[in-house]
Amino acid sequence: MRKSFAVKTFVVLTLAATLLAGCRNTGSKKEESEKEAKSINVSVENPIRSDVEITGDFIGTVSANSTVNVVAKLSGDVTNTYFEVGDYVNAGDLMFTIDDTSARISMKQAQAALDSSRASLNSAQAGLDAARESGTYTTAQVTQQWGTAATNEMQLANAVNSAKYGLMNATQNNDAAATQLDYLRDQISDIDDQINKLESNKSNMENYAKSLSQIRSDYISIAECAGMSDPTALAGILANIQTKYGISGLKSDNAEAAAKSFLQMITGASTVEELDAMISGANSASSTINSLESTKEQLLVSKAQAEVAKVAASTGVCQAQEAEALAQRMLNDYRNYTLATIITGGKAQLAGANSQIATAEAGVKQVQAGVTQAETGVEAAQLQLDYANVEAPVSGVVTSKYITVNNMAAAGSPAYVITADDTQYVDFYVSEAVMERLMVGQEIKVTRNNSEYTAKITENSGVADATNGLFFVKAQVVPGGEKLINGTKVKLTLATDSRSSVITVPVDSVYYLNEQSYVYVYSDGKAARRDVVTGISDGKRIEITDGLNEQDKVITTWASQLRDGIDVTLDGTTPSGDKIEVLNEISD
Repeated sequence: MRKSFAVKTFVVLTLAATLLAGCRNTGSKKEESEKEAKSINVSVENPIRSDVEITGDFIGTVSANSTVNVVAKLSGDVTNTYFEVGDYVNAGDLMFTIDDTSARISMKQAQAALDSSRASLNSAQAGLDAARESGTYTTAQVTQQWGTAATNEMQLANAVNSAKYGLMNATQNNDAAATQLDYLRDQISDIDDQINKLESNKSNMENYAKSLSQIRSDYISIAECAGMSDPTALAGILANIQTKYGISGLKSDNAEAAAKSFLQMITGASTVEELDAMISGANSASSTINSLESTKEQLLVSKAQAEVAKVAASTGVCQAQEAEALAQRMLNDYRNYTLATIITGGKAQLAGANSQIATAEAGVKQVQAGVTQAETGVEAAQLQLDYANVEAPVSGVVTSKYITVNNMAAAGSPAYVITADDTQYVDFYVSEAVMERLMVGQEIKVTRNNSEYTAKITENSGVADATNGLFFVKAQVVPGGEKLINGTKVKLTLATDSRSSVITVPVDSVYYLNEQSYVYVYSDGKAARRDVVTGISDGKRIEITDGLNEQDKVITTWASQLRDGIDVTLDGTTPSGDKIEVLNEISD
């Protein structure tokens, strides 16, 4: 035999008393024991985001999509019936038959009339074939005449196109010659402008070149003092040059540096090579004018040649215009006279042949009309025979029967009534608040005799019924609903309100006082009251719209001692303070 029991031993350690006195403080132990008795052991849970849905139950009525009357289209005695009320029929099943003796006699008469009409049609068709062969021969002759005429017209048209192409080329050549002449005139004008500008600046450039040459000489005279043993010579040269050019600051201790500074001050050049380039550029004005004069003479020669080419191009345009006018005149004469005569004669031949064909076709159509009429008579007789066998137009349950064997069935009167089972619907009414939340396509659960079906809302009109003030809703039962009986009552379960991904807590963790909802949250070993705003609830969790976040620790354990600020310990953890709870489990 195995026994087990647990002994809870509470050891309250007072560290300060042990260190100072080395003995137990009985008063402190009693105070800690009282504090432990007041502490409540609780469980906590963080608020989570989840979906909340409210469902409601309603009563609906099963309704069939349609009822179909099976009507006799032929009056006569009923010879057989094959279904009774409550039977299930499939579309196409034979439901009853009517005596067809008279219909069979009419069928034989109609067939004889059809055979006679078809014989007449064969004779008329032979005459039409002969007329068409003659018309084919005439058409071939006319086609040949027209083909030759079309070829001649095409040749003349090609001549017109060639003349137009020649005129276009001549015009383009004339335009090109004019463009070239204008271009040469512009080039000559541009060169004249350049020469005039260079002539007006030529003397200035020559003076500028002389000035630069003098500066170069002075630069050389300074640079040549480099390496001389007598520094006074450089100082004298620099003094003269500074006076000459009105400058200062040239140092006499370094000839090369003084020469470079001089060159930089006067010309901006850094080296004598740059100065030489400036002199060369100033001296190039005269040579540039000579080059432009030579170019102008060449352009004048080209201009004279272009003027001759322009005259020749203008003459070519006149000749091309005359050639095009002549070709177009020849084409117009052919079309207006020769071709018109050929086409008119051919049309007359074709009209005669077509007249013969049309007469033959009219005869065939007349006979065909008789054949069609005879075929219609046969079809009418066959229809009467078919009417003698009445089939189910749809699948469903027979709910009414109005005929019996050996009694007369009247054409146009219902013989059976079938409730079609292709689709079943459920009709129900809801309040305005529920109606506003329902959507077409929303699924609902249908319950009948402990069997469940699924339906989808197909109609939510949003219009209140005048008799009851409620709103009509219609739902279609998905396959399987044919087991529901039309007119019976069913239970409907559907979502009337929902929230997606909202902060929720367990329903039992929410308290209420004077219409104010609140919860307790764990905070540093104490229970803290937190007022909240609640939303909808599904019976297990409730929506919190304000007052909590997902990091809060909501106390989910109910206790009558819970108060704002009371000491609490978390379930499964060591109580706060200096108390240590020791749980010993002894087994033998």
